[in-house]
Amino acid sequence: MPVFLEFLLIAALIYLWESALWLPKRGHALRRRWFGKKWRVIPATRLLSTRELGVVPMLPVPPDSGLAPCPGFPLATDDTGAIFIETADGDFRKTDARTWDQIRYAGPHLIAGNLSIRCQSPAAMEPLREGKSLGLDSQSAIRRCAALALSPARAKRDLKRWRIVSTPLRLYCPALTLGFFGGIPAAYIFIGSASALYLGAWLWCVMLAISLHLFWIAKHAYPSCRSEIRQNAFLSLIVPFHAMRALEITSVHVFARTHPAAILFASNSTDHPWLHSFIRNLLYPRPNQPGDAARATTFLPEIETILQRKNMKSADFDVAPKQEDDPDASSYCPRCHGMFLRGRGTCGDCGDMPLRLF
Repeated sequence: MPVFLEFLLIAALIYLWESALWLPKRGHALRRRWFGKKWRVIPATRLLSTRELGVVPMLPVPPDSGLAPCPGFPLATDDTGAIFIETADGDFRKTDARTWDQIRYAGPHLIAGNLSIRCQSPAAMEPLREGKSLGLDSQSAIRRCAALALSPARAKRDLKRWRIVSTPLRLYCPALTLGFFGGIPAAYIFIGSASALYLGAWLWCVMLAISLHLFWIAKHAYPSCRSEIRQNAFLSLIVPFHAMRALEITSVHVFARTHPAAILFASNSTDHPWLHSFIRNLLYPRPNQPGDAARATTFLPEIETILQRKNMKSADFDVAPKQEDDPDASSYCPRCHGMFLRGRGTCGDCGDMPLRLF
């Protein structure tokens, strides 16, 4: 194989690696096509995962401008003041933390008492620090953070802000990708090696423009995660494949404070299946799972407030599944919508949740 083809093959493999977005396992990524209006919810564990992280593949051709990695807020509290933290498998477990001294961020982990969780970005902790600076106790600050994460107005503002500040990247990143994988090979084959080197120097200027814009974003738009975005800027200056995906990689910090439900509410996607499943999980905590009850106590009041503004209520999402999908079924689980034949009384997948008859 010619050396130049070997170079292109290795470059393509590195590019595919940079096109994998690693998120905390508990997180989700919302994606909207270039000219689409509907959001698709992608769990971080759908394709590949490790103990703490899952991978969400980006669209092969940049920019994946409709990508919004949203982890949600990982803390909850119940009526007794106990603090729960969301583990990598998505369940909330009780911690021994009660006060601010027992809650801290040691990047990239949030530590609450005896438990810790991987965070998507330091920006996720910004509302918690704001609550502490306002003089709130840890439980009140957690409820405030949950309300902010679920706020459709805040999500809409974040989407608009990111669309504005990332406009140059939507031009630079695809230009760099096209020039590297299309322009350089064409120049090398049809004109000569010198022209390919000149084009490579021009593409480095594009990388410099990407890096400078990331420095500007870190200083003026998202100072709470300044060091992480600056690190991306440095990498974009020396690694072309990282610069090609600078838009998507930076979005990890932009939406670190946002819950997926907030974006769906902001886009009026109240009929989205993921949103229905999320609200049913709040309405029907699993028996003998105090973490589910704490999550419902923390998030459900804010959900009810949002739905009231839309002339809706959470009971509107508590509907039976379509029995046509399984005509022989006589009952269903109100939480996961699993359908069962006659003779079953509980759903084993949902902690022996009592079933309902059709």
